[in-house]
Amino acid sequence: MRLGFDLRPFLKEETGVGVYLRNLLVHLAQIDHENEYFLFSASLRDRFPPEKLPHFQKYYWRDLKIPVRCLNFFWYQLCWPPLEAFFRQGLDLTHSPTPLLLPSRGKMVVTVHDLFALDFPSMAEAEASWAFPRHASRSLARADGIITFSNFMKADILRRFPSIEAAKVRVIPHGLESYFLETVAPEELRTFRKRVSLPDDFLLFVGTLEPRKNLSRLVIAFKILLSRYPSLHLVLVGKGGKEEKSLRRQVASLQLENKVHFLGYINRWGLRNFYHLATALIMPSLCEGFGFPLVEAMACGLPVLASNATALPEVGGPAALYFNPTEPEDIARTAASLLEDPELRQHLIQEGQKRVRNFSWERAASNTLTFYREVMAVCDENCG
Repeated sequence: MRLGFDLRPFLKEETGVGVYLRNLLVHLAQIDHENEYFLFSASLRDRFPPEKLPHFQKYYWRDLKIPVRCLNFFWYQLCWPPLEAFFRQGLDLTHSPTPLLLPSRGKMVVTVHDLFALDFPSMAEAEASWAFPRHASRSLARADGIITFSNFMKADILRRFPSIEAAKVRVIPHGLESYFLETVAPEELRTFRKRVSLPDDFLLFVGTLEPRKNLSRLVIAFKILLSRYPSLHLVLVGKGGKEEKSLRRQVASLQLENKVHFLGYINRWGLRNFYHLATALIMPSLCEGFGFPLVEAMACGLPVLASNATALPEVGGPAALYFNPTEPEDIARTAASLLEDPELRQHLIQEGQKRVRNFSWERAASNTLTFYREVMAVCDENCG
C-alpha cells in the first residue's frame, strides 16, 4: 500500500494530536517494512526537523513553503488538492489524525479524539472552533474508516451520526511511551525540583489551558482545599490556550498568585519529572476521548484524580478516584480523601501500575495497520 500522512501536528509543540501521530508513525516504522509512506509537511516559516522523521524503510518526503491557513482553507473547504498532487504518485490511503479528511483519490481514514468542538465551538481551540463544526460531519460521512480511542467515543460518534455504519468505526486505544516507565534517579529529581522551583506538595494538571479542561472549577476547588491544606500548591503544565488570560485573572482575584503556578509547555522529558515529583495528577476535564496524562502519570507511580465524565473512567478503570467535574466541592472532597489516606494513595499507585499494561503503542500501530488493510479490502470487494 501507498499510505499518506500530514506531519504538521508534531512540527512544533506537541499536544494530544501530535503525540498520537508521532507515536503511531514511529511504531509503524518499526513493524512495517512492506508498505510505502508518503510524508508531508507545509509551513511558510517553519521547516520540519529531519531528525523527527520516523525511520521508514520506504518513504517519500515533502516539506513545502505554503501558508498553513491557505492550505487548510482549500483542504477543509474544498477537499482539494489531493495529497497525491504533491508527490505526483497515486496513494492507496491517507490517514488524518483529526476528524477532517486528508484529501486523496484513494481511501481516506480519519481519527476522532473527541467531539467537544461540535457542541461548544466558541470554547474550542484554534481551527477546531470553526473547521470542526462546519466540516466534521461531511468528513466522517465521506471517510472510509474512522479510528477512535475508547468505546465511549465510538458510541458518541454513532449516536451523533446515525448514518455511519458501526463497522466503519474502530476503537484502537493509545499506547504508552516506554520513556515514562523508566526509573528516574533521585538526584535528577532533586536537581529538577530546584531548577524549576517546584514546591514540596502540589497537585499537577497537564494539558492545554482551554475551556473544556474545566480549570476554572479546579481553581475554585483548590481554594477550598487550601483551608485544610495550607502547604498545598497547584501546578498547571501545558500550552497556553484560550482560557489562560481568564484563569490568571481568576487566580489573582482569589489571591492565589503564590499558590497556582503556570509553567507553560513542557516536553516529555521534563514532564516525566513532574509526574515523579507531584502529590497527585488531577484531570477535571468536561470532555476527553482518552486522556494521555492519566496513563503517563500511572506509569510514573503517581495517583490520579479524574473527572467521571466521558472516556476517563473507561481509561482509568479502578486505578483512579473520580469526581463530578461540575461541582468544585466534590472535586475538593475527592482530592482531600486522597491527601488524608496514605493507604488509599498506595492502593491507587499499585492499581495504576497494573492498569498501564493495557496500553501499548506497538499494539496500537499493529491494529491500525490491520485496519488500513481491512479498509482497502472493503474497497476491493466493492470495486470487484
